[in-house]
Formats: sequence, structure tokens, C-alpha cells
Amino acid sequence: MGVESVQALADRIVRHLKAPRSAVWSGGDAAFALHVDIEDLRLKLDPEEDDLPTEMIRQVLRHWRSLPMVNGIPDRIKVAPEDLRPALGYLMLVDVLADPGDFRYALYGTKIAEVSGFDMTGKSVWEVATTSAIQRFFVACYEAAVTLRRPLYTVHQAPPSITVSHWHRLILPLGRDGEVRRFLVCNVPMHDDGSGDGLMVTSPPTPVAKPPAEHD
Repeated sequence: MGVESVQALADRIVRHLKAPRSAVWSGGDAAFALHVDIEDLRLKLDPEEDDLPTEMIRQVLRHWRSLPMVNGIPDRIKVAPEDLRPALGYLMLVDVLADPGDFRYALYGTKIAEVSGFDMTGKSVWEVATTSAIQRFFVACYEAAVTLRRPLYTVHQAPPSITVSHWHRLILPLGRDGEVRRFLVCNVPMHDDGSGDGLMVTSPPTPVAKPPAEHD
């Protein structure tokens, strides 16, 4: 998939996320607005804790918000495992590479690998064993997040080969000298009933009507 087409999708994601809040989160399946072939797709920029379905994801967001900031993003690209212990198996570190439209998994959580059936550590996002539409969407989301420099929360239906119904993904930018260099991503598999892989769900996701670290 060409870089131009990915950038075009990234631009649409940015415009979609900057639309009024009701249109972004509660107005229906975002796949229609973004022209992507992904089931039950939802996105939200700057999610609040009440938008997130588990306490573990909320803790990751709170930790990110507590970090020292430079130009609106944490001034670090490393995280301290002891600060994120409950979420470790569900975390990814995604590096922003020099080539436009390419990102690499520096870390791919063990729980994510168990559910997906593969470990992507050290590999490009383009190598994820999924549909080309989802590959392209993942890359475009990271491109959009580089531009937005703000937390991004996405939900999408998992492929039939995966034993859970949806992936809930919180994307958090990390940087150096105010430039986005990496993303801390909490990626949680969940079932239709709101349960997760051994997770305690303390409140359900926001209902959506369908036509919805250690210093350097």
C-alpha cells in the first residue's frame, strides 16, 4: 500500500477526530466516515477515564499524564516496568521510523501475542498478520497520532480467527525534545459481554449506536 494512500487516510482520521465530539464518538461506526473495511470501528481523541472500559487502561492513561511534558508530550521514550506492572502483558511500544508510513514494534506484550497468535516484537506494523485494511488503518492511526500529538483511543472488531470480539487500543505519544518518537500503546482484547482476558471490568465502554518509565 502506497505511502500516499496511507497519508490520505491519516488526514481523514485527523479531520474526523477534530469534528464535534458527538460526531466522533456517539454518532455511529467510524468506518463509514473513514471509508475503511473494518467492522464496528470507533475512535476518540483525548479520551477521559470514563470512556475506557477497564481500570488497567485508565491506570496507563493516568501514568502517561503524570510524566514530565515538553510541548505537550512526555519527554521520554522509555517506560519503567514497575510503574505499569498490571498492564505489562497488554503494552506495546511502537517506534516512529525515519521512512514515512512505517512503524516498528519495539515491544509486543505477551498477552497480546497469546490472543493474536503471533509476536510482532522487532517487526514492522505492515507485517501484522491481518487484513490489508486493518494494516493500513493501524499505520494511518499512528501517522495521525504523530500529527495530533494527543492520546487516541480506538475500538475495532477482531477478525473471526481471534477468540475475542474487539480490540481496545489506547495510543499515547512519547518523545524527545518535543518530537514524537514512540507510542506507548495499551491494547486490550475484550468479549461482546464486556469481559476481558482475566480483566476486571469496572465500567462498560460508552454505548455507541450503530447505523458506534524510566527517564532517558
